[in-house]
Amino acid sequence: MSFPRALRDAIPDMPTCVGRVLELDSTSGAISDIYPNCPPVELRMLVKETGKLSGEFTVMIHLQPEAARAMAETLTRLADEAENSR
Repeated sequence: MSFPRALRDAIPDMPTCVGRVLELDSTSGAISDIYPNCPPVELRMLVKETGKLSGEFTVMIHLQPEAARAMAETLTRLADEAENSR
């Protein structure tokens, strides 16, 4: 996973701070061969600040195809469970 420096800089240095809550705004993906040592499936997630602060950040995940399929299956299963629990 790749986190932008600006996101790291947005997290306060307070001892009681556990991080930042971000809301997923959108996702996109591509097959990537730009980075020779990275897995070929690239997932980009645009996340936005919640609360008083504003800002948006792109978080990238590079996955092997098998891991991408497993993530898709897990998300599908969880979405089905969430719909059925209502």
